[in-house]
Amino acid sequence: MTIDKVAANHFYKDDGDKILLNWSLYEYSNILHSKIEESSKLTAYRKRHSKENIVAFCVYFSKRLRRSIARVNEKKTSNVEIDARYIYEFYPKNTYTQTQRLLEAAGQAWEEHLMSCSVCPNRCLSEGFERTDMFDNLEKTGWPTI
Repeated sequence: MTIDKVAANHFYKDDGDKILLNWSLYEYSNILHSKIEESSKLTAYRKRHSKENIVAFCVYFSKRLRRSIARVNEKKTSNVEIDARYIYEFYPKNTYTQTQRLLEAAGQAWEEHLMSCSVCPNRCLSEGFERTDMFDNLEKTGWPTI
């Protein structure tokens, strides 16, 4: 069993936040984190930033996708936007090259996330505001949520 690097509790404050969209963002943030860990192009980034900072970035970046996901669901656009602006908001002094490398990891993570969503019956992205028990089930099974 692999323990998630990004804890679930970053995506809810109370039961009202335990919705499918937040579950999807929790899953995406963990995939993004794994892409950052695996990338040979991000070795210097990992050396410059603490594990806690990288987790915080993954949480921030994934939460910034909310508006773009909503725009797709409202049929205002056809794709979720993976935007460099989100990286510069978190790391204002980031270099262009480092930003491009993080964007590449974010894009790869999104593609992987969509692949897993395509075989999942929960429909987290399209039914995002529906309440889910998945966060509670993590706690019941002893999976660390904090």
